[in-house]
Amino acid sequence: MENSPQDFKMGFLNTPISKLPVTEVFMLRSKLMGFSNLAEIVQTDLVKLSKHEDYSQRWYLELINVLGRHGLLHLIAR
Repeated sequence: MENSPQDFKMGFLNTPISKLPVTEVFMLRSKLMGFSNLAEIVQTDLVKLSKHEDYSQRWYLELINVLGRHGLLHLIAR
């Protein structure tokens, strides 16, 4: 039985950030903000996220790139 695209996306979102192809800076800032996977990030209100002390535009741009490469950009464009 093959995994559906939805299963793949959920698996990707729940993968620990430390296992993803992201920069060390992205990993560190994510950890400082209390996130261990992308699912936690996309479930967070964008306004609240942007006001976090450890948020940066560079971190956010990397998040957009990672999600976009996997067809998941719509998850933060709500």
